[in-house]
Amino acid sequence: MFPGSDSLSIAVESAKEQALRPLAEECAEALELDSRQLAEVENYLHDAWFFGVRTGHAVMVETKMGQSDPRPVILGMQDEFQELMERFGEALDTTVGATIQAWDYLGRAWIAGTRFSEVGITAPLTESRSEM
Repeated sequence: MFPGSDSLSIAVESAKEQALRPLAEECAEALELDSRQLAEVENYLHDAWFFGVRTGHAVMVETKMGQSDPRPVILGMQDEFQELMERFGEALDTTVGATIQAWDYLGRAWIAGTRFSEVGITAPLTESRSEM
């Protein structure tokens, strides 16, 4: 185990919880979801958040920390997110309008994961360089 890995796990779980709990609650209220649908929302928000973490990491690695255009990286991952959205729509099993609204929450979870990835990767790099 790496030094500080417990604190990293705690930080990841805390950031995920802070990002996703309000989204799940807002989605459940706005769409008047039952408990089964809420469980699906929570699962898919979790998946979208981690997809965002992966996206942020891929962008930072493949663009050499922002030195080139991130669009090709993001577009290369677009099909995978589209599949996630389609599976979510099927699992939610609600009206087309509610599904489209729920996709907004999925996108917001993805963005939150991407932002966490940027901060989660950048902060340790900054700290390690400032210690040199």
